[in-house]
Amino acid sequence: MLILGLGGSIHDFSACLLHKGKIVCAIEEERLSRSKQAFVDASTFRCKAARYCLDYAGVTEKDVDLIIGADNIESRYYARYVPGIRLMNHHLAHAASAFYPSPFTEAAVLVADGRGSYLDRENKIVETVTYYAAGGGEIREIRKVAGRESDDFRNVSNSAGLFYLAVTEEIGFGPMYDEKTLAVSAYGTDRLVEPFRAFYSLDDEGGFSQTLGQMNELRSLIRAELGRSESGGELFRTKADAAYAVQVHLERILIHACRYLHKRTGSDNLCLAGSVFLNYAAVNRLLRETPFKRLYLPPAAGDAGAAVGSALYGHYVLGGHHRGALLPATPYLGKPYPVEAMEEAVRKAGNFLEEVKAEDVNGQAARLLSEGNLVAVFRGGAEFGPKALGNRSILADAGFPGNISRLNSAKKREAFRPFDYILLEEDAGKGVPLQGERRFQAHAAGAYVSGRLEDAKCVGAGQAYRTDPAYQTDPATPAIPVTPANPASLTAEGTAQMHAISPGLNAEMAALLENYKRITGCPLLLNTSFNLDGEPMVETPAEAVRCFLKAELDVLLMGNKLYRRKKTEGEVQT
Repeated sequence: MLILGLGGSIHDFSACLLHKGKIVCAIEEERLSRSKQAFVDASTFRCKAARYCLDYAGVTEKDVDLIIGADNIESRYYARYVPGIRLMNHHLAHAASAFYPSPFTEAAVLVADGRGSYLDRENKIVETVTYYAAGGGEIREIRKVAGRESDDFRNVSNSAGLFYLAVTEEIGFGPMYDEKTLAVSAYGTDRLVEPFRAFYSLDDEGGFSQTLGQMNELRSLIRAELGRSESGGELFRTKADAAYAVQVHLERILIHACRYLHKRTGSDNLCLAGSVFLNYAAVNRLLRETPFKRLYLPPAAGDAGAAVGSALYGHYVLGGHHRGALLPATPYLGKPYPVEAMEEAVRKAGNFLEEVKAEDVNGQAARLLSEGNLVAVFRGGAEFGPKALGNRSILADAGFPGNISRLNSAKKREAFRPFDYILLEEDAGKGVPLQGERRFQAHAAGAYVSGRLEDAKCVGAGQAYRTDPAYQTDPATPAIPVTPANPASLTAEGTAQMHAISPGLNAEMAALLENYKRITGCPLLLNTSFNLDGEPMVETPAEAVRCFLKAELDVLLMGNKLYRRKKTEGEVQT
């Protein structure tokens, strides 16, 4: 059975092609339209992601047995497939994207986002949080929380996602930039935590309530606080305090929901989906402070992931297939590009690139990283989801002086935002303190954990954040001390987000990490997405070369070759 799943809502459109229950290909629309988050516009009609998947598999729409997507996808995205497309509940598609690829035979599933399917369109009632119990091929709803949309569509009551977004917008970040609010929260204090408590309530069944009036009061409070702040450091601290407060309360809301869900299901396994769970700090609180022993979060937890979920739901539920042996899921669902396409992209770069001869590209790349070079990686299929996991990554030795500020400058990103790290799965358990029965966040690429850099026996990486002069003078974070208690690019707890890679899922990246650890004694490499701020991750060889040169990185690992950026005459003289 060949199934085409479509994902998204009014943003984050995507497609997934499933053959006999196995994902053949999946891609986010933004990687093809080159418009971040792929917000609905005239290009939405083209549904490029579906065409990408079909072309890669060498099939046409006529070969597809089922086309399925969530019922809140902007209709223009699936217009070409009407009337043949089948639509399903949005939160159920999210739940399917989390449970079916998980390593669990049974699990509790929690879905939380800004808004999902309309439950009563006339009265603007939408789903906001849904609790499920899953087992075998079945996903059974336990409880659903609903909210009402405001007349201007901006706010939704009883929505943890819109609660967080309201703060994001009021402190000056646009929609879909909640990760910046999370980053700024690391600089905040608890000054606004108690005032925020007045803007919502929790019930005895794991639920969260917030009226539209309370959301407006919340926005008014933040505006008043910002209005009393002078520019510069004081204004930044006020924004950070608001971010800190909403982070504290989001975590409280989710912990409350998960404790209830555990009580109802009795399961030790938890699956999460929905844009709220892109907040990795909140997810790691769930690991520490709920009874669940194991947790799975799909690589695309947001609306793009609904493409995978709807396709899998079509296979297991509508197709009536048995959920058999649970194979490790992979996030590398984009199509690999041929060597000829990579060579053509390099050729078109002319004299701006020169090849670095190497018998072992992974060993040579590790050596170059240990010498302080910023290395961009482009090989294999692209990762599905917002996180780079080694195939569309920029890597660096975080302990090398100046590398953090160089990367911020290269990517044109704010200095207050933290970077992630990448390490081997075998090192994750050694360096990161795990509680209970391996209470780490099981990610599609192995483990996905948060731990202190010092615990990972790589103190230099942690110290880099504290000694880099850029953090003492950067105007983006005025008057914010950079100390071990408040390191500039770690989380509020002084931890770093780490992605663990297993050789079985990404042998090439595992080999690079092995070589780097052998050379330096450190298992961690700084890992960030291969893109410039505000752009999607690169998808094609041509985009990789363009981004590499524009960012003025040092080394490009493309396929099985290494290239160095040729320095200009002015740089050579300097």
